Amino acid sequence: MPKVISARGPERKHRPRAVKGVRLFAAETAVREMIFHADAGAAVRKEVMGLMMGAAYCDDEGEYAVVTGTATSELDADEVSVRFDRGCMEELFGSMDSACGDEVVGWYHSHPGFGCYLSDTDIRTHEGIFGNDAGFALVIDPDAGTFAVFVCNDGAPETVRMVVME
Repeated sequence: MPKVISARGPERKHRPRAVKGVRLFAAETAVREMIFHADAGAAVRKEVMGLMMGAAYCDDEGEYAVVTGTATSELDADEVSVRFDRGCMEELFGSMDSACGDEVVGWYHSHPGFGCYLSDTDIRTHEGIFGNDAGFALVIDPDAGTFAVFVCNDGAPETVRMVVME
């Protein structure tokens, strides 16, 4: 069963990161899945969202994560909001179980035409799932062809570096 990153979670496996100063590493296939999902939503003028699956580690710099897959389900969405359809939680859990990666290390969602930032609602959602400074939020603006990665600490979003791996 997937595990959610928590500020009070279990001890992380110690493994030096490949690039110093980078907090998130993502497989190219996982990044493509998120971008294709955001593009599909933008085509019908709806936001999308999903979970980033992978593994979390620690080293001398602190915690970091590697994203190896994504999980999602049916969504309740419009042009400016999105959430998982409450009637499709079993579908979401099935998607998590079949995704490449054992832990939920973050979430992604789109802001078609609105830019890459965390709204107040996004910050509350992120902190409700991950707590302070644990877990990652990736925001995609498919209209602009951009994305950004964030962590939150006491309600303040901070942009972090991500490396896309082959």
